[in-house]
Amino acid sequence: MSNQDSGSGYGYEIPFLNNNGSNYNDWKFKISTLLKIKSLMEIVKGTEKCPPEIAADLKDQVTITVTFDKW
Repeated sequence: MSNQDSGSGYGYEIPFLNNNGSNYNDWKFKISTLLKIKSLMEIVKGTEKCPPEIAADLKDQVTITVTFDKW
């Protein structure tokens, strides 16, 4: 059963953050945990930078494109 007030369509019960912030602590804990499980926290924090989209040398472009698309 899917809850329309959460991000449950992907197998996770993540509630939306209430406009008044009354559920902030619960929301923050669940979002942080999910980001860590999915290895996305470094991207959110900005410590993992996006790889370049364009290679400096054209012979490396295929490798750069694959790396960028994977990221």
